[in-house]
Amino acid sequence: MSKHVRRIAWVSILAIAGFFALWMAINRVLYAQQGAHLASLYQTFSDYQGTVATKRLAADNHVTFTVLDGKTTGTRAKLLTKLVDQQRTIMGHTTTMSVAGQPEQVYVGRRNNQFVGVWQRRATLFEAAPTVAWGMIVVTIFGLAALLMLMQRRHRYWVGHLDKMTGNLARIEAGGVPESIILTPDSPFLAMGKQIESLHAATEDLRSKAEIRQATFGRLIDHLPLGVMLLDANRQVLLANSAMAALVGHPILEAKHDYFDDIKTYRLARMIEHTYRNQKTHHKELTMLNTQKSVDASVIALNRGTSDLQVLVILYDVTYLRQVEQMQLDFVGNVSHELKTPVTAISGFAETLLAGAKDDPQTLDQFLHIIYDESSRLTQLITDILTLSRPDSGQVQAKPVNVQALVTDALQSLKQPIAEKQLTINADVPDDLAITTVPAKFSQVVRNLLNNAVFYNRKDGVVTVTAKADEKNLKLSVQDTGIGIAENDQERIFERFYRVDKARSRHNGGTGLGLAIVHDMVLQLGGDVTLNSQLGVGSTFTVTLPLTDLPSFYKG
Repeated sequence: MSKHVRRIAWVSILAIAGFFALWMAINRVLYAQQGAHLASLYQTFSDYQGTVATKRLAADNHVTFTVLDGKTTGTRAKLLTKLVDQQRTIMGHTTTMSVAGQPEQVYVGRRNNQFVGVWQRRATLFEAAPTVAWGMIVVTIFGLAALLMLMQRRHRYWVGHLDKMTGNLARIEAGGVPESIILTPDSPFLAMGKQIESLHAATEDLRSKAEIRQATFGRLIDHLPLGVMLLDANRQVLLANSAMAALVGHPILEAKHDYFDDIKTYRLARMIEHTYRNQKTHHKELTMLNTQKSVDASVIALNRGTSDLQVLVILYDVTYLRQVEQMQLDFVGNVSHELKTPVTAISGFAETLLAGAKDDPQTLDQFLHIIYDESSRLTQLITDILTLSRPDSGQVQAKPVNVQALVTDALQSLKQPIAEKQLTINADVPDDLAITTVPAKFSQVVRNLLNNAVFYNRKDGVVTVTAKADEKNLKLSVQDTGIGIAENDQERIFERFYRVDKARSRHNGGTGLGLAIVHDMVLQLGGDVTLNSQLGVGSTFTVTLPLTDLPSFYKG
């Protein structure tokens, strides 16, 4: 039985009990009034002397007088005799006795040693005021019904509002909008309604801030150079950024899914499983299966010792670092090799001369020229290495440079090899073309490009130099008709010591650093250099430099 039903039952019982209590109280009052009336009739009866007056008194008041004078005749006389015999102290009091099945109230008095009983049918509310009695019953029934209806209505009011407010709390928890509830100023739910509205506003504010923080966190994670993946206790992917997708080699779904769908590298999957088992952080360097990228992998256990265990996978791409390390090793090896060649030649010829070859003037002259050439080559190699390895201090300010004058000076220094190969030089450079740049760096770019075009050209070949400027950039092109560069070599042509034809390069006295110097100098000047080449036809190097937008540390 519900509380509401029990409440209705108790109210009904109390209402009925109250009705009967009132009914009994009214009957009790009537009983007392009737007793007083019978006592007054007894006094009147005692004052009367004649039988006729007594009969009239009895008829007028609907009572019966019984006198015990020695003869016991009639029911009332017997009852009165029995009552007097049992209770000698009953005189002057009233009591109720049943006469022929009907309750009658009797007052017992004593006159001249005779007991007198004044009998009257007991007065009740139904007998005294039947209209009032029925009115009380009807009022009680309707009052009880009205009370129960009011309670039921009140119950529906309370239950309805509580259900709506409970539903609103559920909607707020689910992130929805609460249902509008109209409350009067005297409603007992007014304070609760205002608290729910305040809670909704605070929840929306917190949810909005949380969404902003989540979006910010998502953007931060997505822009991290590290690959990040978060797994839950069921090995489901909760979060992964674009860097992780790039490292695993395919897009990662945003919906929850097993991490096995993304992690195909056995060593990394094994690290993750070990972390789930022993809840310890693991760290290794490994190579991803699909992308062949070298990564520094850290697998971290979060919320250790709880049922909400999470695993964070962080991958740092170290492919470039390993490539740089390899380039450093290659550079050291190449430098050692390149330095060894002229040093060996100088040492060998010097030793030969000391052994006696110096006595032959012709041999002496020949060997000294060789030693001089090799020492010059060694000097040039060291100079080029220092140029590449020396950090750009940024102390030199940019100055205006006449492009035609610079090209002319560079060609003048190459006059002898140009004549030996009988090359044709075509220079299309305006007389007034100038660029504001760092003269030393720009000079190295021009000289190395022209050196490359002359030394790798064929006999009777052509070198074409063109320069022109638009509103923003200077474009300088150096074209030759030499051996050209194969397509698979073009991507590495700007690497240090990389040679397309190593034997021919050394024969020409090249160091293998010219184009690397060009590339570094152009980048330092804020420009770029491109190559267009065809094997056996020739090559064209094009340098684009900004006329005004130089790096800030070169500006005066």
